[in-house]
Amino acid sequence: MFRAIGNKLKNLKLRQRMLLVYAIGCFLPLILVTLIMFNSSRRSLSTLQINNEKNKLEEGQALIEADMHLAVELSERIYFDPKEQMIGVPVVGSAEDKLFDYRSFPELTEYVRKYYGNISGICIYVYPGTVDHVDNRYFRLITDTIQEKTWYINTMKRQGIPSWSYLTDLGTGRRSIRLTRVLYTKDYEVAGIISISIDPTLTYDFVNGLNGYAYMTLNGKELVHSNFRITDGEMKDIYDIIDRKKTEEFSFRDEESFLSYVRITPRYSEDYYDIIVIRTYDEIDSAIRGSAALTIIPLLGGVVVMGIAIILLNSWFSRRITALGSAMHKVVEKDYDTAETGIGDAKDEIYDLYTDMNKMVQDMQSLTEAAAEERVQREQLYSRQKDVEFKMLATQINPHFLYNTLENIRMLAMINKEKEIEDISVRLTRLLRSSLEAGSELKTLAWEMDKVDCYLRIQEYRFGDRITATQCFDPEVAEKYMIMPFIVQPFVENAYVHAMEDMDEGGRIDITAEVGKELSISIRDNGNGMTKEELESLRAAMNDFENLDRTHIGVANVNQRIRLRFGDQYGVTIESAEGEGTTVRITMPLVPADT
Repeated sequence: MFRAIGNKLKNLKLRQRMLLVYAIGCFLPLILVTLIMFNSSRRSLSTLQINNEKNKLEEGQALIEADMHLAVELSERIYFDPKEQMIGVPVVGSAEDKLFDYRSFPELTEYVRKYYGNISGICIYVYPGTVDHVDNRYFRLITDTIQEKTWYINTMKRQGIPSWSYLTDLGTGRRSIRLTRVLYTKDYEVAGIISISIDPTLTYDFVNGLNGYAYMTLNGKELVHSNFRITDGEMKDIYDIIDRKKTEEFSFRDEESFLSYVRITPRYSEDYYDIIVIRTYDEIDSAIRGSAALTIIPLLGGVVVMGIAIILLNSWFSRRITALGSAMHKVVEKDYDTAETGIGDAKDEIYDLYTDMNKMVQDMQSLTEAAAEERVQREQLYSRQKDVEFKMLATQINPHFLYNTLENIRMLAMINKEKEIEDISVRLTRLLRSSLEAGSELKTLAWEMDKVDCYLRIQEYRFGDRITATQCFDPEVAEKYMIMPFIVQPFVENAYVHAMEDMDEGGRIDITAEVGKELSISIRDNGNGMTKEELESLRAAMNDFENLDRTHIGVANVNQRIRLRFGDQYGVTIESAEGEGTTVRITMPLVPADT
């Protein structure tokens, strides 16, 4: 291992050696000091953060307890007068009571909200017969259903001692803590139950405003508020931790955490509320990392100054090396303009390397240009050869002799009233004449589809109902765009000859021409199809113009003609599966007929 390290150090470049000396002698010690100071600052800030969390909880506890004490005070002095059908409420700052008709309950609610802080609502439950009638949601009869409620049972069981629970707003889903207590008459007879609700925003906003995982429980069992989803099992585990006084370090959801909590205990009540906050140490670290980083800025400043000094020391050498590397990178990216690189005019070893590189670049450019010219010439020659081959194939039979022969056949068929033979002769003459006169000039899509139709009609006389062929295209649109002639027929012919010649019935060929962003022509058949090996062989032969197989000359010829004229992104694609037929798709760019 030491030998390997020694070899690596021995082979370091000059710039790397200078940086290594700087790192070992200056930078590494400063980093160690910085890390020690940073960790020390983080520990101090972490302790401060935990104390701040506890102080915040205690402040919230004081505010909530203050409003709960007001609710207890109000519940002690409010009473109901069944004879006068009035509710008595103590006047703030006076020994007198203010009376409200129970049918004017909203006035009572506004009065309580005005003088009793965050008390948001009062509801009085009375027994049937206590009042004439109940017609508002703040004054309710105690029904059998209400008597089965847990809060009602606990309230009656405590015989005048306040009972605390929570109330859920069906509209918002928020819960508010509430006090329930037996309501007496002025003569201390039981008249019903009074329910006093604390504004839900007091506890809801406080819990949701705490950092970390925070929630509030009633009597350590029922969840009141929470800023995250907590399970009953997690609540039980947390109370076990509180009971064991292990709140400073424990694992919550696989993360090291600490726990802070306060217990809110209302006056004269057995109930209590706990507000519990769980903070992970990772969360605290992320919160204080920025503050801790400020303590090491002076040390970082020293590191920067030392770095600038060493950079200035080797900047001249580095600039020359970088300039040479930049010039070589441009050559790699095939950008041979290396005249302006900032290499300078100092006649040293770096300059010699730069001069040799420029000479090499010039030689490479000459070779590249020669190779490109040779390739263009080869492709042009290949194209001409294919065009000649196409002409030769089309003119293998003397056209005048063939025309005269077909005309004689047509006349004899007409004289003998052989309509089918006459029709075949006419269509074959049109097809042959078009193939001989087409050349390499573009034709309209309509012209091409007409020649395909001639071929299809001729094949109908041969195959009859065994094979059905259809064409689908827009005749008006087909007159507007140009394509290369005789690129569809070879694939239609292959469908007849290779795919479906042995079929007794049910053969089908569908020819579709579509005009979108490009011109697309598809020839689909439901014939024998091809095996994967046959399909791969055809695809390879179709794109191998150097070693063209005579078996696939028609397919390859069409593909090559399209790609040579319009580019490699166009041409012929073939999909096939054995027993499922074959689909050929020809794509070309849109060439308007008026161009």
